[in-house]
Amino acid sequence: MSKAVFTFLVAASALLAQAPAPGPLVRLYPVAVDAGGQPVTDLTADDFKITDLNKPESIFFFHPPAHETASKPDVLEFSNRASGVTPHTTAVLFDMINLTDADRLENWRTLDKMFPQLESGEHLYFYVLNLEGTLIPIHAMGPKAADDKTWPQNVAAEFDKVMKKYSHARAVQIGAEEQQKRTFKALEDIANNLAMFPGRRDILWVANGLTVVGDPKIPNSSGDWVEWALYVPHLAVTLAGDEVAVDPYVLVGDLSPDVNYNMTQVSRLTGGHYYSRQDLKTVVNQVAQDAAGSYTMFYDPGADNWNNKWHQLRVTCQRSGVKVQVRERYYAVADSRTPVERNKAALMQAFNAPIDMGGVGLRVKISTLGSQPGVHLQIIIDPSDLLLRQQAGKYSGALYCLISDRNATGAVGEPAVLDLHPDLTADQYKAALKEGLPLPQDHPTSASMVRVIVLDQNTNQVGSVTFPVK
Repeated sequence: MSKAVFTFLVAASALLAQAPAPGPLVRLYPVAVDAGGQPVTDLTADDFKITDLNKPESIFFFHPPAHETASKPDVLEFSNRASGVTPHTTAVLFDMINLTDADRLENWRTLDKMFPQLESGEHLYFYVLNLEGTLIPIHAMGPKAADDKTWPQNVAAEFDKVMKKYSHARAVQIGAEEQQKRTFKALEDIANNLAMFPGRRDILWVANGLTVVGDPKIPNSSGDWVEWALYVPHLAVTLAGDEVAVDPYVLVGDLSPDVNYNMTQVSRLTGGHYYSRQDLKTVVNQVAQDAAGSYTMFYDPGADNWNNKWHQLRVTCQRSGVKVQVRERYYAVADSRTPVERNKAALMQAFNAPIDMGGVGLRVKISTLGSQPGVHLQIIIDPSDLLLRQQAGKYSGALYCLISDRNATGAVGEPAVLDLHPDLTADQYKAALKEGLPLPQDHPTSASMVRVIVLDQNTNQVGSVTFPVK
């Protein structure tokens, strides 16, 4: 790798003044498919058109699907991406509340037979929402579960045990509003846990409907339940913040036109897909295929946009025969935090998370510091995950890097914090896209582990990688 591919300017206030951080951005993860339903992955930003409340928007940041084959790590090299393919995680939610008594048994038995047909349980988790609205983990998210690829082969016994325990008469005191509230709370809780994982995240929601309760303060003049239903804005904001799509999945049972409509709207609200009457293996593979074909794009709608109202989105592709799957609306909740406060919140999430985050690709190679206790870190950052502004013939950005000592229970002491501003020529940027952005750092430490965290100050995207140093 060439030396000094770019220059880091530490605490460069002049650059910040020239390129102020944007306000809150709208993040979209569209999937483009051809007439046969196959992903189209060679589109450019110019192929997409976005309107927000019928107002054309300019794409602020664009990243195509990543399909490069990851190189084998060198000795003492660590990465937060096991492969070049965009990571993906799915949580299956078996929703007892929104399955009728007649359909619950048939769905249960059908899933029992379908789970062993899955090719792998990697990056796949399983929860049951019981009739009281409590989430029961069958295969819960966590570091140990991530390594278990064969759990679907043996899940039936645990699933049956949970279903037998919680299959009873519905509680009389849980009315329609409480049912909807507990359903949304479960989706949000799973989404909050999924937010720790890199790449796209989906909730495969097994249910046969959604009870809709309107807000008495809002007239249902349009007939659109998203506009007037209780708690939907909170759900939409949470799922968008966690970057989680919900894929309603009707396995077996009867459905009315109203139920079909409501579940379809949930998928459109979050950028997911509505599945009906397909086997679990087909659906899981389709969700993974969509994730692998997801583009990443951001646009800046301006400060006046955040008005605590629903906004209709329309994303189209200019290439003939290509359809786009993406969320079709969002709730523009106002965020009074400064860019620095938003950055701090994202850094703290990565700092405290039990697992690494992959919004920014990182590789770290370690070596000794000779007789001095500690390690030399050769940090390599994937520039395609960063918003680097092109101006005056250069590519400039703004990053924070945290280097945190760790042990088996978490962080030790205060992290080292670097305020970094890469400034690349066109040739340096071209080279960095192939080789990565190098950040060499000497890190004196007596800890047993280290976590490196890098955050793009412009987009709030963050990546981290944790590794042993002893």
